[in-house]
Amino acid sequence: MTCRNARMVLLTGLALVGATGMAKAEADYHDVVIDSAGEIARNSYGNCIRSQWLTDRDLCPSENLVQRIVRTNELTEEDRTVYFQFNRSTLTPEAKDHLNSLVAVLKSDQRITEARIVGFADRIGSVSYNDRLSQQRAETVRDFLVANGYTNARVTKTNWVGKSEPTTNCSTTETRSVLIRCLHNDRKVEVKLEYSGADRVSDAR
Repeated sequence: MTCRNARMVLLTGLALVGATGMAKAEADYHDVVIDSAGEIARNSYGNCIRSQWLTDRDLCPSENLVQRIVRTNELTEEDRTVYFQFNRSTLTPEAKDHLNSLVAVLKSDQRITEARIVGFADRIGSVSYNDRLSQQRAETVRDFLVANGYTNARVTKTNWVGKSEPTTNCSTTETRSVLIRCLHNDRKVEVKLEYSGADRVSDAR
């Protein structure tokens, strides 16, 4: 091989490496959804909407909830709630993002004296099964809060209500797949907070 040919092979190889790096950067970038205006799309929590490609490089840090709470000095019911997939008690990436933000608030707000965990399930399935499932969801959230630094001993108190306290109004004539989607808001865990001063309690329904 001549020196000129060797140089061309080397340049071609470098170009391929560069292209691979660019493709990797694009894949990293698409771990979150970008809207038509070029902004990061967010859900009702204010957390970023992720695509199927999850990467270590997070373009959407979970700071917006904390910043808003600092401004408004209040936690809404949505701020204290995470949702689960059908028949699952594991946390989705979005739920983990949300709970990370909630942990930051719980650790920084000295007025919060207690955080109790309440698990819920939708109406599909037996009473006993949904009792167990809502218990597992509550314990999953409790363990996440503790593992991520919220060490208030009373956070270990969990409660679960199974399917006994629904909040959705879904028709019984729907197909199973449609009903599962409709009942999404019943598959959740709420964090019930108590504040110093005795008068303030965040109700978990």
